[in-house]
Amino acid sequence: MNWALLGAYESKYHYFESDMDKVFISGLKVQAVIGVYGWEREHAQPLIFDITMASDLKLAGQSDDLDDAINYAAVSEDIISLTKALQPKLIERLADEVASMVLSKYGPKEVTVKISKPDAVPAAGCVGVEITRS
Repeated sequence: MNWALLGAYESKYHYFESDMDKVFISGLKVQAVIGVYGWEREHAQPLIFDITMASDLKLAGQSDDLDDAINYAAVSEDIISLTKALQPKLIERLADEVASMVLSKYGPKEVTVKISKPDAVPAAGCVGVEITRS
């Protein structure tokens, strides 16, 4: 087996990230103004966030110190504040802004941001986007 080739392949396709520890926030509900159409911008709409942050949690596990961990309560508060302040037209922009903020402020190696917009399409349970950034 060519280990150098395998390492390059794994690095290119982020296979190492699946082995990374993860901190997640599931079902974070935020009422926010978002949308392209005028009627969407008249009232806040529900958004649901699922965030996964890949990071090495070994130190936090050993030290039992919040300063060595990703503080999911603080991340949640920052997502709520950013979402309410930004009022974007596109959910894609919001996802990108949230990912950038999480990466720069909390330092995970990778973040996946899924945002669901449950009231956007009446015939669907919800619609949304999911992005991954590193």
